[in-house]
Amino acid sequence: MLSAIIILIILKKVINYYNMAKKISIMNVSEDELSKFCIENNFPKFHASQILNWIYKKYAVSFDDMSNIPKNLRNLLDEYYFIHNSKIETISEDEYGTQKLLISLYDKKKIESVILNKKDRVTFCLSSQVGCGYGCAFCATGNMGLSRNLTADEILAEFLLMRAVTKKVNSIVFMGMGEPLANTKNLFKAIDTINSFKGFNLGIRHITISTSGEVAGIKQLIERDLDCRLAVSLHSLKNDVRDKIMPINKRYPIENLMAILKRYSRNGKRMITFEWVLIKDINDSVNDAYRLVNLKKEFPFKVNVIPMNPVEHAPELQRPNKDIILRFKSILKDNGIEVVERFKQGQEILAGCGQLAVKNM
Repeated sequence: MLSAIIILIILKKVINYYNMAKKISIMNVSEDELSKFCIENNFPKFHASQILNWIYKKYAVSFDDMSNIPKNLRNLLDEYYFIHNSKIETISEDEYGTQKLLISLYDKKKIESVILNKKDRVTFCLSSQVGCGYGCAFCATGNMGLSRNLTADEILAEFLLMRAVTKKVNSIVFMGMGEPLANTKNLFKAIDTINSFKGFNLGIRHITISTSGEVAGIKQLIERDLDCRLAVSLHSLKNDVRDKIMPINKRYPIENLMAILKRYSRNGKRMITFEWVLIKDINDSVNDAYRLVNLKKEFPFKVNVIPMNPVEHAPELQRPNKDIILRFKSILKDNGIEVVERFKQGQEILAGCGQLAVKNM
């Protein structure tokens, strides 16, 4: 009797898995495609916009939530589509209200995303890959290696899950796990929906893409004329130093990176943000600061100064003392460069810059 029950449970799981494998995420379907689906199944095409409105405006997590959609159509949608199959495993929170979400994907792989609460502003920090293949010395995600890219609907599901935790979002930053510009096809598709009036309707200037210096991806941003904000993980203006802490520099040396950033800035009309993780005795000297000052004549930029957050795989990388941090910032400020020191939100829950890592991807 017991063995028969076990067999039935296993069989049910296999059938559910097979049925799910046949379905696709409705967030991968355009309104035109959904209109066609409605017409082909003898329903008015206006239901397509209603369905998408439920997902992107009312944050529906089930077709059963869609009360103004005929039940027969809801059943049909459930037969062919799913909204998303990602789920929150855990939520960690620090004393500042920063929340780190551990999200499980359809294939049991996991990512981490962060909600940053600052006074009256809420920022979502989204991941774009499971792990990262770029291996920056100061980054726990890079130490994981790359498992795979997130699909566009998985990125949108990330947004939906975060939106279910907090009822407000002012901006999003692709600064979570992964190199966003190594996954441009899915990234751009997700951004189109996030920005679209019929999607999440978040202004394009409220979206920031962070890159380690993926020149080919920055070229695509230029070609698409995508007017989101760009943050570049720079951390040094010396090739020998950047080679050691950021392997991408061997492929795209600083000269190549600066050339494409000058193009991106439209010869000085578009602001760029440089991320600078301050690491003791590596990139925290007076000369390091003045190299940034000398770059000012090329294009406008501001600098996010991030004192090194501890990471398990590289205990030798330490943050400078407060006097060195202040000296570095003061040189930049005294020479007319806007400087922001990244607040220590998230450190105690390993949600700070460079600390995102999943033990079991």
